[in-house]
Amino acid sequence: MLVPFLITAVLALVSGAVLGIYSSGLTLLTLGINIPRPAAAAIDGVILTLGTIWVVFFAQSFLGPFQSFLITLGVPLASWAGILIADIYSRTQDYDEPALYRVEGRYGAVDWISIGILVVSSVIGWGLVANLFAEEAAWNNWQGYLLPLVGEHWADANLGVLVALVFSFVVAWFARRGRIRR
Repeated sequence: MLVPFLITAVLALVSGAVLGIYSSGLTLLTLGINIPRPAAAAIDGVILTLGTIWVVFFAQSFLGPFQSFLITLGVPLASWAGILIADIYSRTQDYDEPALYRVEGRYGAVDWISIGILVVSSVIGWGLVANLFAEEAAWNNWQGYLLPLVGEHWADANLGVLVALVFSFVVAWFARRGRIRR
């Protein structure tokens, strides 16, 4: 009874790992790295293996660094989501799909306004999150640099993710509205 369960569990883990490495290898390719897909998957596999070795053999705990990493990642994701939501709600027509693929199209190659909003709202958001896992994730103690300005009572609320979302939405709504309507 134990052997079929073991085989099923191992196959599920292996298939999940293969799909994860394949998809993050594709992400490396979309970042502009000009290498073959198997090489991208191999690079990603090495990165994931090194991360796993660090977590299993060197980290005191897994949960603290992982939650600290999620908070760090959550701030720019919230900023991106705010920009995207503002863009969607500002549109009266669908995207001009062929123009998305042309540098000289109506959207251009890079939307510097949105990138600026993403950077500024991420900096503000990171300043308003506290590293509640300082012992397990000391590498993340740089966050929370704006917390002395908001006071002791708000410091543990970790409002940086929410502030990044709302700030990026509001700024993108007003800063990009004229460009979107064109």
